[in-house]
Parts: sequence; C-alpha cells; structure tokens
Amino acid sequence: MSFLAGAFLAGLAALGIPLLLHRMSMKEAAERDVSSLMLMRETDEPIRTRRALAHKILLAIRLAALAAITLAFAEPVLEMTGLGDPEARDRVRLVVVDGSLSMRRAGAWEQAVEIANGLVEGADESHVAVGAERLTLVQDIRSATPGFTRFDFEGLPTRLDALIATLPGRRDWEIHLVSDFQASAVPSRFNALVEGTRWPTVLHRVGEATDNWAIKSAAVQGDQLEAVVAGHGETTGIAVALRLDGIETARSRVAPLADSEAIARFDVSKPGPDGASKGRGGLFEVAVDTGDAIAEDDVFRLVRPAHDALTVAVVPGGDGDASARTFLDAALKANGVAEPVHVESAEDWPRSVDAAIIVDPGEIPAPLLRRLERYLNDGGGALLVAGPRLRRAASLPFGDEMVIGNIVGGIRGVVAVDSEHPLAQTSFQGVEVQRSLSLPAAPGETILALVPADSSGVRSESDAPLLVEKHYGKGRLVVLLTALDREWSSLVLRPAFVGFVRDAIDYLSQNLPLAARAGQGVSIPAGSVQIFDSDGRRVLSLNNTVTRPVVRIPRPGFYTVRTPGREATMAVNVDPLESDLRSVPNEFLQRWQAAIDAATSAGPQIRAISQSDEADKHLHPLAPWLLGFAAILLLLESTAANVGRIDQAWLGYWRKGATA
Repeated sequence: MSFLAGAFLAGLAALGIPLLLHRMSMKEAAERDVSSLMLMRETDEPIRTRRALAHKILLAIRLAALAAITLAFAEPVLEMTGLGDPEARDRVRLVVVDGSLSMRRAGAWEQAVEIANGLVEGADESHVAVGAERLTLVQDIRSATPGFTRFDFEGLPTRLDALIATLPGRRDWEIHLVSDFQASAVPSRFNALVEGTRWPTVLHRVGEATDNWAIKSAAVQGDQLEAVVAGHGETTGIAVALRLDGIETARSRVAPLADSEAIARFDVSKPGPDGASKGRGGLFEVAVDTGDAIAEDDVFRLVRPAHDALTVAVVPGGDGDASARTFLDAALKANGVAEPVHVESAEDWPRSVDAAIIVDPGEIPAPLLRRLERYLNDGGGALLVAGPRLRRAASLPFGDEMVIGNIVGGIRGVVAVDSEHPLAQTSFQGVEVQRSLSLPAAPGETILALVPADSSGVRSESDAPLLVEKHYGKGRLVVLLTALDREWSSLVLRPAFVGFVRDAIDYLSQNLPLAARAGQGVSIPAGSVQIFDSDGRRVLSLNNTVTRPVVRIPRPGFYTVRTPGREATMAVNVDPLESDLRSVPNEFLQRWQAAIDAATSAGPQIRAISQSDEADKHLHPLAPWLLGFAAILLLLESTAANVGRIDQAWLGYWRKGATA
C-alpha cells in the first residue's frame, strides 16, 4: 500500500489535542480541610466508574473517525498484480520479447526478463516467444539471451497469427510486446504496424538511450580499403584498426559527428603478415575500440577472394551499345573480380566462360546463337538486358518466350518480390525506371518488380516485372527488362548498379557467397552445403536440398562454406541498422497503442507502458472505504452519546423518586 498525498498524514498529529484535554479532565482536585465543613453530615460519594467508561468509549470512536478522515485525504492505494478485466483474465497471454542485437545494451534484457516474468505469473495460461528474424517459442525467458540479428516490426501482426496457429486450441489471445522500440525497426508506413491486427496488444518499453559506434561497412577498391564508421552519440576521436588474417597491420583515427558517418582509409597494397598480397586475397577485420553499448558491431569482416578474375563474355547487340558497354566495363572494373571479353561472333567465344551478358539482342548470328544455347544447356548463366532491338524482335532469342513490345511509361520504383534471391540483396532505393518492356513470368520467376513512384514501395497485383529468371536446360537466363540507358532508367547512375552487376556475376557463375548478415537468408547455388565456423565446428549441413537452398547463420564471424568440389570463406556481419539505438518517442508509442485499441476494440485498459512503469500492476484507491468507515463511526458516536444522556436522565429521575 502507498499514499498518493502523503503530506496529509501530518494531520494525524492533531489527534493528540483531544487526548491531552481528556487527560487534563481526569486529574483529581486537591483536598483541603475547611473548618466550616466539619459540622456537616458526611454522605457517600456517588459511583462514577460507569460514566468514565462511557466517556473513554466515545473518545475512542471520535479519534478513530478523525483518523479515518485524515487517512482518506492522504489517498492510500493498494497495488495488486494480475487483477483486471475478467474477460482479459480468460484470454491466453502471449508475451513477445525483442531478442535482437540492440537488446544487448546494458540493462535492456534484464528489464525485459523482469516484465515478462511478471506477465507470465499474472496469467492463468501464457506462452513466451523471442522475436528476431523469426518468432521462436521458449519455455523460460530466463534461459534465453538476445541474439545478433534484427527484429523488424513491419508485418508483425501476420507473423504473430502464424505463431498462434501453431499453438494448440482455439482461444482468445492477449499479446504483450516487450522491446526497446528502435526507430530503425519501424516501417516508413505507419499502417504497416497495425494492418492485420486481431488481438489486443500492450506495448512495454525497455532500455535507455545510450551512445554507440559501429563499423557500418567496408570495401576494397583497388589498393585501398575504405571503412564507414557510423556515430550514434557525441563526437569523439575513435581509433580504427585493420587486421589481416588476425594480425593488426594498420591503424587510423576518425571523429564521426553525432548521427553521421566518417571514412577510415587503409593501404592494402603491401603484403600481409604471411606474405598475402592483393592477388592472394585474405580475411580483413576492421575494428573500433570504444567500449560502447554493443561490442558485436565494433568489428566488420571482409573477404577478399584469392582466385583470379572471372571471365565474362559480353555479347553486344549492335553498334549503338557503346554507352551500355561503357557502363558494364566500369562496373566490372570497380568490382575487380571479372574480366570482360567482348564477343562479336562464335569465333570470339573464350575457351572458358564463367558468365555471359547479352546486351539488347536483335538478330544474333546463327553460329553465335547456337554457341549461346549450348552454353546455357550445359549449365551456364547469362544476363540478358532489354532495349529497343529486343522490343522490335518481340521475343527472347532462346525458346518461344514472347516479349510485349509496348513500352510501359511513367516513373516507377523498384521493389523485391523474392527478397531472399541473391539478386535482390542490393538496395535499389532511389532507382527510378521511366521505360521498360514486359515479359510473361510464371509464379516464382519474378525477382524484382516495378511499382508507382508514389506508392512508397507498396506492392500490388498489377506490378510490372523488372528482373525475371528463366531456366534453359541446366542453365539460367536472367532478363533485365530495362535498358542500360539514362533515358530508360537511372540504374546506371546509381551505386546500386555496381552492386547489381557484382551479384549477377557471382550468381550466374555459381560463386559461393563471400558476405552475409547474421540471421538473414543467403542463397547457396548448390544442392548440398556444409558450413563450418572458424574453429572447424560444423554449424549447418543441408543435404539433398532444392536447387537453391537458403541458409541463415545467426552469429557474426568467418565461416567456411563447402559444396561438392568447392569451398569458400564467408564473412558474416551484424545488420548496421541495429547499431542505431535511438528509440521512437513516447508520442509515437501512444499513437501506435491507440491504433491497436481501435482495431481490436480493446478499450482503454490496453495502453502503452513506458520504461518507468511497473508490469501489469493495478491501483485500487482506499479513500472511499475510509470515508464510509468514518461515517459509520460518527453515526455510532452520535447514538452512543444519546444513549448516555438518556441513561443519565433516567438515573437522576430514579434518585429523586428514591429520596421522596
């Protein structure tokens, strides 16, 4: 029990006044012998015991009434856990605890465990799930720990329904979401937080704002390695170290501003500690030493492949493709992993080809066309780029696939349809497409699609395909339905183009992936995969899987990927969005909570709880009960006082009668 207005308790001191007056009235007067009274006849002193007892009882009743009134003004409340709406008590409680990397900050996970335990103890039936890249049920939240992956709130109601569908019985549910509510985890469209919500939900915030620094990304460009240091806190000088194969080779210092980025540059042209040079490759680690909120994002790992450059056969469509070839050559050179060979005829075809790029094909000479068909049927991979000549041909050069020649106009953005496909890993944000062709695609063939620019990236059934994958024999043909021309799209002017070309070459040549993010799906171009950590322990084995298995590695580090006859080292890093520990404001949580209440008709009992609130506690005021008790005491006091007066009047009348 606690008091909301404890200062009123000082009024209890006033109860000492009637007690003092009562004590003073009980003192006996001093006796003196007076000579004039010695001749008077002595009489018996009347008995006053009964009258004194009545006065004490009345005094006790009056003091109790005054004390009850004083306590009522102090507003005492009784805190009780787990009491609430009886209908809510009949629901099954599902507690979802954010288990992403950001919850590793000091105190956040401990607060979440405390709240989750209170919610479980206050429910008749409950389940607990940890949320990261997927929702996972746990028996006891105290035995769980936050992971290294990301927890995104977009589409959360749908994921909750999928989890509930796996639980036995059909019951009403009450969901409690315990999280630090990172701003980076909230979708840009507010309605995506509420769409599909079926069950009452309570939001519980944990964690405190704190500074954090991270290596956001790193890349090798020629003889120089550039690392992006993201700062989420006050400006400070940060030491950045470069390690090659586990040994520090260089050190730099940067000073990123709050919520900004700084670039640390290192020369990697010199041989490493074991003689590793640019040609042999190596395992790079870029690290900051700050002792900040999260240690796992202080290191970024990078693999520079040791193999020679791949051979890419570029088949131009005609003399008008000079600009497209220039863009392609620049992207291949920037990546540094492929050597382009321009093929005009079948005689120019290289002895060994890792991947092929066909630029806006029109009339391909028959010998070269047969060479391309044989290359695809034998298991090769090719990227076909659309353009004006393909529009006039109205069909792909392989098979009977028809291309709709009408150009779809209007400015549109790019969205991923198959988000786990290797060619959808590059961010196409900011890419605008003005012209594109259309190709009928079977289910599962569309990788990227076009949406209206004003749709904020929201897909619909009428989206036009942009990147489509077709299978020919054992090979794969990926079709880009816009030209490498600034009049068709801004793709060639955006950084996404270099990343897209690199991913396309890796995918078409069936190279094993060199990089991944913890918890996110990675496509492996093989039917059997084994993955080992840096200590040689096998962490994953996929045998007899589909043609393109997808693997997820939950922890950052260097891993060895083995397929039949091939092996590569893959660097796994944490998602840089988890490094930004800024949370959404309380006003946003209140708006989110109100939207959930409106969608589920939950009423005001479903509310957002701030980090200073205690879990699931209800306050019951006691002031009305105290005032009622005081009223009863005053009524009893009045009755007792009147009874005393009647008793005294009857005693006086009896004495008069006896004397007479």
